[in-house]
Amino acid sequence: MIGYLGTPGALVALPYRGGLDTSSDRPVSRVKTLGGRVKVFVGARARREWSVSFDLIGSREAAGLVAVSQSPGAVVWYPADAVSGNMLSPQAAGFDPVPASASDAGLVALPDGTVARSVLHSGSSQVYPGDAHMSHERVPVRPGEQVTVGAWGLGAIRFSMSFRDAEGVVQSTGDSPTFTFPGWEWREYTLTAPASASFVSMGLTGGTQYARPSISWGAKAADRPGRGCPKAIVHGLSESLSVIAGDDAYGSIDVSITEVG
Repeated sequence: MIGYLGTPGALVALPYRGGLDTSSDRPVSRVKTLGGRVKVFVGARARREWSVSFDLIGSREAAGLVAVSQSPGAVVWYPADAVSGNMLSPQAAGFDPVPASASDAGLVALPDGTVARSVLHSGSSQVYPGDAHMSHERVPVRPGEQVTVGAWGLGAIRFSMSFRDAEGVVQSTGDSPTFTFPGWEWREYTLTAPASASFVSMGLTGGTQYARPSISWGAKAADRPGRGCPKAIVHGLSESLSVIAGDDAYGSIDVSITEVG
């Protein structure tokens, strides 16, 4: 499996083994009162954590891994299921928290037979999924390559894409036409990232209600739950790797990657 680790504009592609240890589910308990009513208590969201082993990586990748593990700030982590699917985090793909210009509309049954959390467009500005980067969530892009956004909309939907550099400064924007249709439908829109772009953010407008937003690499959006991790720390490096030989290969280097936002 190939995952991407680092910072936008400085991602390292690494073959790895291992996977998710802690899910992002919230603990839930139910208590039945004497009157027969059921009270549900929802706990705080757990932070996801991955135990990852990197196998047979070269000196450049090993040096990048060491640099990432020593970074004082948060980095990004996109495991294989995010890179091949929806790179938004589970929170953003589920409209958690509810974005500005929207209100929680609960679960909806979509025409493909699935169920998703939805939001009602209740303001005049666009609806931006996620809050990992203040009012929105950004996803790394590969300059010069295609990236596709998608979502379910009720009645209509229009996409806005903002390509940003590593500092978050907008480099270019692109808007889709407004797609109109009866009921719920899935729509997507593709643009090519400019050479100066490090990541992209999306906005939704035009519709009454939205569900399951997605950002994917390539010319096709993945209508799947989000799997990305826009803010993480890398710790527990199993080897010190104080000297990295330029022509050597490294294997079985273990790390833990913990979501922080």
